[in-house]
Amino acid sequence: MKERIPEELRRLGREEEENLLAFAAERSVSMMQAYCSREDLPKELWSVGVALAQQLLDATDVKSIQEGDVSVAFAEGRKETELLNGFRTELDRFRRADW
Repeated sequence: MKERIPEELRRLGREEEENLLAFAAERSVSMMQAYCSREDLPKELWSVGVALAQQLLDATDVKSIQEGDVSVAFAEGRKETELLNGFRTELDRFRRADW
């Protein structure tokens, strides 16, 4: 999924550099995997991955990006998990219990 997201973002008119598109794709997939407690992601979450990557790219208030154990800090106290709020209904259908 993460390999195809940059292509879809370009098809949708995104003009960011390749490495930024790849980062947004990687991050959107890892955020969904973490939220759903899954290594695999069903194809039904494809559009969520693309939309989440778009939100990451549109977040103009990004303060810093750390690569080791990837984290993104937003200005004004926004948290990365807030980006998932609009997708919780779709993601919850595929979420597994993590005990």
